[in-house]
Amino acid sequence: MSKQNKQKIKKCYKKSIWPSALLFIIFLGSCVGLVSLFVTAFQGFLIDEKIADIQEDAANLGRMVEFRMQKNNLFDAVSSLEEYMQEENDICITDENYHILQSFRNNVPDFKRVENITIFESYRVVPELDPMQANGEQKLLITYRELFKRSWNALEHSNFEDPRWLEEPLFHTNYWVEVPTRLQGYRLYYRDSVTIFQKNVFYMNVAILVELLLLAIPTLLLFMNVVSSVAMQKRMVHLLYQDTVTGGKNWSYFLERSKKILCQLWNTKHTYAIVNLHMIRYQDYCACYGSKEGEELLKKIDGFLKISIGRGETFARFAKADFGLLLRCASPQQCEKRLKKMLVELTGVKKDKMMSFCAGIYLLRPAANWKRMQRRQIDIDQIYHFASAARGTMRGKEGEYIKIFDQQILQEQIWKNKVEETMEAALLNEEFQLYLQPKYHPVTEKIVGAEALVRWISPTDGMIPPNRFIPIFEENGFITKLDDYMILAVAKLQSEWKIQGRRQVPVSVNISRVNFVKEDLAEHICHLVDSYGADHAAIELELTESAFFGNKDLLQKILKELKMYGFHISMDDFGAGYSSLNSLKDLPIDVLKLDMDFFRGDGAKQRGEIVVKETIRLAKALHMKIVAEGIERKEQVEFLAEQGCDMIQGFYFAKPMPIEEFNERVEREL
Repeated sequence: MSKQNKQKIKKCYKKSIWPSALLFIIFLGSCVGLVSLFVTAFQGFLIDEKIADIQEDAANLGRMVEFRMQKNNLFDAVSSLEEYMQEENDICITDENYHILQSFRNNVPDFKRVENITIFESYRVVPELDPMQANGEQKLLITYRELFKRSWNALEHSNFEDPRWLEEPLFHTNYWVEVPTRLQGYRLYYRDSVTIFQKNVFYMNVAILVELLLLAIPTLLLFMNVVSSVAMQKRMVHLLYQDTVTGGKNWSYFLERSKKILCQLWNTKHTYAIVNLHMIRYQDYCACYGSKEGEELLKKIDGFLKISIGRGETFARFAKADFGLLLRCASPQQCEKRLKKMLVELTGVKKDKMMSFCAGIYLLRPAANWKRMQRRQIDIDQIYHFASAARGTMRGKEGEYIKIFDQQILQEQIWKNKVEETMEAALLNEEFQLYLQPKYHPVTEKIVGAEALVRWISPTDGMIPPNRFIPIFEENGFITKLDDYMILAVAKLQSEWKIQGRRQVPVSVNISRVNFVKEDLAEHICHLVDSYGADHAAIELELTESAFFGNKDLLQKILKELKMYGFHISMDDFGAGYSSLNSLKDLPIDVLKLDMDFFRGDGAKQRGEIVVKETIRLAKALHMKIVAEGIERKEQVEFLAEQGCDMIQGFYFAKPMPIEEFNERVEREL
């Protein structure tokens, strides 16, 4: 996954959700706190204020008693205050040891049992022993929850048409408070009560409900914002990790998930395998059944893998019909066995279609010294390409469908990476050298032409043979630059021969099939040759037989344009594959090069000679010249001379050589 996409995901996770979620939590906590504070204030208003009023009444009473005792004794002073009392029995007199001296009530409390009531302030009160109270217990305070419960029960039996239902009492309790006086030897106590009515709780509930409604609107908006952010995150992650073809997970997901699995679950007991699963000839399948059917097949494969992959494993499509798998197995043998079974089952995904699959494996073997930090540094993408490289080694091999990446493949991969890292610099530094292999007339045994061959002369690795870098260049597309380089080199050589007055012979240059997707290829080659003023007829363009099985219409157009510019065209390696005679009929070919395999092997010598004889006869009839390459024995030369072959190329006469050596050979023939 690119750094840009990673940053998008991080922002999606951290920035989009958590600020809103945190704000929602803070606001929700604030709402709960405000409601709790409101309820506490309600209790304070109903009870604290009433107790405070009782304390104030007691203080006023104490001042009045002290004033009346200036003329009367204590008992007469108290009796004289009856006119100010709600009830005549609301006062009790004790000595300093709480022994009752005068009381008008039978159920007076034990005044030694003083209790503290703390709401907003702290009050010292004596609870009254109510004979109607169960177990002689008296509630001094009541919670809002209990009040709400009593209110709800009362509402069920209330007559709402009668306005007096609001006056129904829900809570009642009596208190005795000590009257503050400066009396010596006496204590004076005053009795009062606290009553909470239905209306108090009803109005309070209405207020709380209004508060909750007011707070619910922004809370709901914040909650919807959080939900929307979470949903948006899921959508973004889904889009970032969704394969556009199969609808399953894409390669970015595979890289992230694989690394996470290896960091968390990889231990010393299990072997993990990163697998490159490849459908053989997927392009041919699409060519036969259509691209839409091809996409449906990929969806089927994705669905099959979804049910085949277990916990602690993952998979995703890499490209085209290539899937990456991370599998956990007890051993390499068990992994290989499981994959074989999977490949067999995959062939039945489309029962009416013939399909075949292969797989490359890179094993991550368990190791006790593999720490989590080391696992985090594993390059999953690189390892997958190693698995792909292992699978690529089976190309063209019948009956082989699974290949485990080993040291030999690793060395080849290292070499490939080295080639790709140095090829541009090598081209710039002219490390690619032009070699020429002479073409001889079979009768006169004189040089009549040459083939341009490239050799890589590396300052570190020496001479690198073409088979070590040409396939890599064809795979990565660099071959087009090398073709241009060789065309320029041959054009320059022909120009130098002309200026120096040397004998000029036609030189053939190989053109990769990769180039034949360019509609302006003919003009491009013409421009390269003309940059040195070389004669077009002195340059022969060689195409391998495989190039003739691409876009035939485009190929025919390009070859006709090249012929129009005066270039000669040759088909190289004729007979190496399954040559089409229609190609000889439809395409403007000047030279036919017989593959060296025609001249190898003794078992089918007679049959081979018949094929060569008839091919030469056919070429002559089509006004084509014949070049036989790979000739190594005298009897081969004699046979070809008898059949009228035009040119012979092979080790019998000469190996590819530098330009200076070629020039010397030509000079010796003069």
